[in-house]
Amino acid sequence: MSPITKSVRLSPDESKLLAEISQAEGISEAAILRQFIRAGMNKYRLDRAIQAYQRGEVDMQAAARYAGVSVHHLMVELEKREITPPAATEKFLDGLKALAETFGGSPALHETIAAYEAQLAATPDSSTPADAEE
Repeated sequence: MSPITKSVRLSPDESKLLAEISQAEGISEAAILRQFIRAGMNKYRLDRAIQAYQRGEVDMQAAARYAGVSVHHLMVELEKREITPPAATEKFLDGLKALAETFGGSPALHETIAAYEAQLAATPDSSTPADAEE
């Protein structure tokens, strides 16, 4: 697939800053702009996925898929943002824990699962089993 050219208008201050960054990094202004655009689009997708997850529109796996990240990465991001998983996530975490134990998941995965379990135990809403709502 051949690249598509888009033009961007910058203020004089933005242009100056771009030139400074380009010189400091030793790469072209076009490459810097591509990096910034990619990073911005990735952040946008992650933010939108987290918003949809918080509203209950998607589960964690679908949110991770939309954001283009792993479920583990999404869980870490949720923890950074201090977003408590909904009660339905308890079932997901139980399944994830069983999967990790069965297949010897990574230590980082086990640590993340343990941290979320502790967080769920400390959350008043999580004391009610998800099955009780059904």
